[in-house]
Amino acid sequence: MRAAGMPVESLIEYNRLFFEGSHTVSARKELLIEESENLKKKLEEIQYSLRKLEAKIRNYDKWLNENTREDDPDNLDEC
Repeated sequence: MRAAGMPVESLIEYNRLFFEGSHTVSARKELLIEESENLKKKLEEIQYSLRKLEAKIRNYDKWLNENTREDDPDNLDEC
């Protein structure tokens, strides 16, 4: 589960619950659901950042194709 991105604290809690027995199945499931939601949020943030970077790269490509090296590219950083 560490490879799935679970923080060490959550892994410790999960293992503690696991060793307490089957009466902790619901708590373990809730912990996994919470970690799943956290990962989904991180994924959305990463996807947003990636889209912004890709847009900036496209702007630079466009500028490089349309301008000479002497032209000022400073306005490209405004995306």
